[in-house]
Amino acid sequence: MKITKLTGLTLAISLALPGAAMAYSKGDVTKWLAANQAASVGFKDGESISFKDREKIKAFIPPGYEEVMNFEGMNVVVRDATNLSPSQQYKEATNQFQSKVSLAADGSLQGYVAGEPFDSSSLQVSDPESGLKAAWNFNYRWQRQGLSSDTVHWVWVRKGGSHENHELAKNEKYGHLFGGGGSFDRALWAEYKRVYFNHRADMPDQEYKLKGSMARDTEFREITSFYNPFDIAGTAFMVLRHLNPKKADDSWAYVPSTRRVRRISAEAKTDSLLGTDLTLEDFYGFSGRILDHDWEYVGTARILAVARSRNPNAVYTGPNGWALDDDWELRLTDVFIQKPKSSSHPYSAKYLFTDRQNHTSYYSAAFDQAGELWKVWQQSRTWSEDPQGAGRKNMPEQAAGLNVPIYQSIQVIDVQNDRGTLVSVQDTYYPVDKKSKIKRALDVNVLTEGR
Repeated sequence: MKITKLTGLTLAISLALPGAAMAYSKGDVTKWLAANQAASVGFKDGESISFKDREKIKAFIPPGYEEVMNFEGMNVVVRDATNLSPSQQYKEATNQFQSKVSLAADGSLQGYVAGEPFDSSSLQVSDPESGLKAAWNFNYRWQRQGLSSDTVHWVWVRKGGSHENHELAKNEKYGHLFGGGGSFDRALWAEYKRVYFNHRADMPDQEYKLKGSMARDTEFREITSFYNPFDIAGTAFMVLRHLNPKKADDSWAYVPSTRRVRRISAEAKTDSLLGTDLTLEDFYGFSGRILDHDWEYVGTARILAVARSRNPNAVYTGPNGWALDDDWELRLTDVFIQKPKSSSHPYSAKYLFTDRQNHTSYYSAAFDQAGELWKVWQQSRTWSEDPQGAGRKNMPEQAAGLNVPIYQSIQVIDVQNDRGTLVSVQDTYYPVDKKSKIKRALDVNVLTEGR
């Protein structure tokens, strides 16, 4: 990595940005993007950035996250960008089908089978369709069958105070992961599974899809089941995403106190989930339906991201326990804006930063209806080809080039209310399950089995 100094122009722009996250507006994001474009890299691979050297990385921390990442005692290890391109199967599907893909008049995809729908290098700020193309690329990023996790911690964290006496911090297996400050209001334990049924680049011999009735008209199914503490145990949510992009999701919830499964309305997907700072639509950076939103492409940005964590699981630090103690790789990202079509949506706009090579999301920022920054998300990954990703159960293909970013954590900070939600995803893997196992795991009837 070439070592240079920040230019005077870049430094002046970056220093002019607001110091507090709450001060950010959409215009400030535009200013930051301009500063990011002009910035020269002032650090080298493997360098540890302390608080006194924080100006070296200022231009590469997206808006709203700087005060989380920069603190007295910080130790940010910066890394050069590495090759994180998807599997050979995904590349082969891209080469075979990408030239046949186009956008229909309503924004849906025509001619899509598998792989990357659109060439990322063709995205242009001047092209009004590029935002939608970036969104479809993100939606159909390489994930093989999908993510499974036996242990997901959802932790409510208030700014200030301590959590050293909380039962999760004292847990023998996971307690050491939750360092730093911040007070824990509540912690839930869950398991999670998502399975993709169609557009599977790893299944060319099956016409790129799973066989069977469950796969009919289905993009994916996912289930989140909470099993601790006792008062929440048995609560579960299931979502079915249809292949038809205009068709509303089928969603169900089971709450043990009611002893019945009920359908979730489409509006509920933008409500706070169990009192956290997340909604069902916020997972993975964005997990809603593409055609429910307008999309605008605003360019590229180089950001520091935990794309290849040195830790098997997220390790938290900082005065509020919201920051990560890890390696931060300089990644080239596509930046585009989600603009909800519904006037009742809580966000006026949400910026997404997705990896140019594999389209995974590292960072997003949502603005309220008044145009003020409301929430920021930072997401971390391990890499399947590294020791941290190898040896996980149901992932024997790791050595053969699975090449998938393994989901590790979500940190969502409500900057207007000084609180955050940590979603720490442990024991994660990207399996290839037998059809019978998938059916058992994702049948709606399984919702009632948690308690």
